[in-house]
Amino acid sequence: MRRKKYLAAVLILSGVMAFSAGCGNEKKEEKSVEDTADQDTAGEDSEENSGDQGEAGETGNNHENALNFKSEDYVKLGEYKKLKVQYPVPEVLEEDVEYAVQELQDENKEYREITDRPAKEGDSVNIDYTGVMDGEEFEGGSDTDYELVLGSGDFLEDFENSLIGKNKGETVTFPVTFPEEYFDSEAEGKQAEFTVTINKISEVIVPEYTDEFVAKVTDYKTVEEYEDYIRADLMATAQEESASASGEDALAMAVENAEVDGYPQELYDFYYDETVEGYQFYASLMGMEYEEFLEQLGDGAVEDAAIAQVNEYLVCQAIAEKEGLTVTEEGYQEEAQALLEEYEYDTVEALEADYGKTSIITQIVRSRVVNFLYENAQVEEVSQDEYYGEDEEADEESGDGEESGDSELEADGEESGDGELELEIDGEESGDGEQE
Repeated sequence: MRRKKYLAAVLILSGVMAFSAGCGNEKKEEKSVEDTADQDTAGEDSEENSGDQGEAGETGNNHENALNFKSEDYVKLGEYKKLKVQYPVPEVLEEDVEYAVQELQDENKEYREITDRPAKEGDSVNIDYTGVMDGEEFEGGSDTDYELVLGSGDFLEDFENSLIGKNKGETVTFPVTFPEEYFDSEAEGKQAEFTVTINKISEVIVPEYTDEFVAKVTDYKTVEEYEDYIRADLMATAQEESASASGEDALAMAVENAEVDGYPQELYDFYYDETVEGYQFYASLMGMEYEEFLEQLGDGAVEDAAIAQVNEYLVCQAIAEKEGLTVTEEGYQEEAQALLEEYEYDTVEALEADYGKTSIITQIVRSRVVNFLYENAQVEEVSQDEYYGEDEEADEESGDGEESGDSELEADGEESGDGELELEIDGEESGDGEQE
C-alpha cells in the first residue's frame, strides 16, 4: 500500500515543517474576520466544547476566541497562485486489490471452538496473561480475555510460539526477550516472564473467495465484478490523494512565500494544546511515557510545532479571506452535516463535543485553501516513484510487517477521540469493497 508522505505533515504533526518567518509574542485581540465572526457561536457552545480538548480542554480553556483575529495584522502574503507543484499520477496496484479481497475474507471469517486437540498455528486463542519484568508487572504487559491468532505476528514470535501445542485450560509460564531495537526503549533487550492461561481455542475458517461468496456478502455477483468495483474505488481514492498531495505541497510553498509577524495568543494557545494532546496520543500508541516521547523529539518540540501550525493557519486564513473561502455559519453547518455520516455521528453537537468547533472550522478552512491552491497551481505530472522516491519503500518495509509489540500496545486502530479532525482523505483502505 502506498503511504502518502504529505499525510505526515498534516494536522498535529504538520508543526514540524520548516518555516522561517519571524513570530512575535504580542497579543492582538481585534474582532474576527467575516468567517471567524461566525465562530462567536463557538463561544456560545463553550459549555459543550469544554471537553473537546482532552486533558488540555479540561483546564477550562475551550479556545472560543482562538479565531477572533484579523489575518492582515499578522500576514503579508507572497506568491500563492500558479505555484509549480508535482502531481503523482494515481495508480492502483494489484496488491491493493488483493489486500481489499483479504479484508473482505477476514471480515467474514468464522470461528469454530476446538476442544479435542491443542492449539496450533493459525488458531485463535482466548487468553489471560500477565507479564513481569525486573520482578514487577509492567504497563501494558497484562490483559484478560484477549483474542490472539497464533502466527499472526501481533505479539512477539516467542510469545506466540510458546502457546502452540498447549490445551484449553492450561496455564504456562515462559520467558520472552524483547528485541534490541524495540519501539519501547524501556523494554529494549530486556527479558520478561509471561504467565498465560488459555481460556478457549478456536479454528479460524476463512471463506473461499468465489463468485458465490462475493454474491452473498456484497452487491456484486462475481469475483470479476467485485474487483472492477475495487479498482474503480481505489482509483477514485488515489486521485483524491494525488490532488491532496499537490495541494499540500502548494500550501507549504505559500507559507514559505509569506511573511508572518506575530500571532494571536489565543490561536497559539489553541494549537499548543492540540499539539500536546496529539503528542500524548502518539506516545501512547508507541507505548511510551509522554515525557520520554518529548525527549526523543528534542527541546522545544511542542512550541515549535505549535508555532508552525499557527503560521500555517494564519496564511490559510489570509488566503481564505482574499479568495472568498471563509466559513459562514451556513457553510459551516453544511460541511459539518456532511461530516456526520463519514465520522459516524448523529448530530453536529456530538461531533463538536468530541472535536471542538474551533478545530472543525480550522480544518474546513485549511481544506478549502489546499483545494484552491491545487486548482490554481501549475501542475507537472510525475510517476508515483518519482514523487515519493525511496521514502515510500522504506515506509512500506518498516511499517507493515513489524511487530506491534507484544501485548503492551493495543492501540493499532484506536481512535484518538480527542485529536484533530482529519478532513483529508487518508488513503487507508478500510473494507474498500464491501457493501453495507
